Amino acid sequence: MTKKTIQAGSEVEAYCTKCKLDLNHLVVAVEGEKIARCECLTCHTQHNFYKPKSAKAAPKPRKARASAAAAKEPRPKSATALRKAWEQAIAGRTTTDFAPYRMTGTYGLSQLVTHAKYGDGVVTELHQGSKLTVLFGDGEKLLVHGRA
Repeated sequence: MTKKTIQAGSEVEAYCTKCKLDLNHLVVAVEGEKIARCECLTCHTQHNFYKPKSAKAAPKPRKARASAAAAKEPRPKSATALRKAWEQAIAGRTTTDFAPYRMTGTYGLSQLVTHAKYGDGVVTELHQGSKLTVLFGDGEKLLVHGRA
């Protein structure tokens, strides 16, 4: 297997700074083994070589942070499992058991809340700062509380 050497006059794919696209370019100048300048074969503009945008590495996946409440009790993830958990949490409760949700209010773990848009829910997780996870009939929502 031989390594393809890049030299002036070679054709490469590069990002064109004028067209704002990944296009074929003609190599104009090489410094060592790296392409220094190239010319777009579409608009004929010469510019420094930029790797094609499609060739850039994909972003690294974020690591999930586990909170203390999540470490104690595994939460269901599927929609049907979430729905069943929500139904069990609000089973046998009356409308007077639910506190109206407000950003200025503070809520505790397993507290029942009523949201104007999402309906009845139960607080399943408290996060650092002023955030909490509330389980509603249509899924979990991240909300804020304790704001002035």
